[in-house]
Amino acid sequence: MMSARELLEQDEFWAFIFVFAAALLNWPLLSLASGEGSVFGFPSVLAYIAVIWILIIILGYLFERWYRE
Repeated sequence: MMSARELLEQDEFWAFIFVFAAALLNWPLLSLASGEGSVFGFPSVLAYIAVIWILIIILGYLFERWYRE
């Protein structure tokens, strides 16, 4: 069984993160957020994109920081 550090060192893991992020920001899941609703005055699609984008950036930062230690 691989440790978390060994998993983060693999290029395939980073490719998985990229594909997962692309899937979250692609049509099938993006269409789930479309509609008449709003979050804090913003359309729900923009709120969904902003939240996913921020999560991707935070996860990438945390993984890179953990890998460097």
